[in-house]
Amino acid sequence: MSEMPPVRTNPRREFPYVLGIGFISVGLAIFLEQYLKTGWLVLVIPPISGAIFLVEATRTKKLGLLISGGLVFGLGVGGLLYFSSSLPFSLERRIGWMILAFSVGWALITAGSVWVKPHRIWWPMIPGGILFFIGLCFLITPLRLVDFVLFGVGGVGIVLLTWGVFWRIFGLIIPGSLLVTIGPGIYFAWGTDLAINALSKTGMMIAIFALGWGLIILFSRVVTTKFIWWPLIPGGVMAVVGWGLYIGGDPGNAPSFIANTGSIGLIIFGLYLLLLRKGIHH
Repeated sequence: MSEMPPVRTNPRREFPYVLGIGFISVGLAIFLEQYLKTGWLVLVIPPISGAIFLVEATRTKKLGLLISGGLVFGLGVGGLLYFSSSLPFSLERRIGWMILAFSVGWALITAGSVWVKPHRIWWPMIPGGILFFIGLCFLITPLRLVDFVLFGVGGVGIVLLTWGVFWRIFGLIIPGSLLVTIGPGIYFAWGTDLAINALSKTGMMIAIFALGWGLIILFSRVVTTKFIWWPLIPGGVMAVVGWGLYIGGDPGNAPSFIANTGSIGLIIFGLYLLLLRKGIHH
């Protein structure tokens, strides 16, 4: 007696059933909310729908479903945190948690891609990482413009730098190294009382910017065996200009400022020499 061939299911034919179940669930939730008055039953519809799309994506190996599921789930959880009346959060914290939840949705795309594609995809971590730092800004800062610059610009720099170092892409290391110092440079110069006037604040900002060029030299050891010397030119010029402006604006604190920024520069260069000996690029 011959064996029966295995029954193959067609994902395109089964998808309407999954979509139908989703519509039925939404309809039931809305119907029950009219009588139960829970205040949260309708809010759980988007995250549940997103979870259904995620499960279906892993089963059918569809990247489009994975992206849709991750975004819908993240927005759904974020909306639940924002609109839930049972959470004793201020408006700023609700916005922060909503943004953080949305960033998790992007991270789920990267995490789930291993079951959908032959290789894990990493590009969703760029918007996810940016949203993560912006969400933190809403949660732990007084929400000044310089706070958004620190977390937004600095966050983008950390994401690009991490991606560039991990995948050894020098084209991402350059903007990442610069942005990771531009954000703190603007913040410490104009968002704190470390400098007393506009001239010294400008000098501090430019001097911190110069450290970003040193980071390019440091992390260049990840992708190349040659000595990368050209960042010393713009970095050195900016350091000298920054020191000059700071000395002109605040002569009394100039020695400590030069010592602090100079010590950080020496640390960066020392780490570069260690990486040069170790050969991290291999």
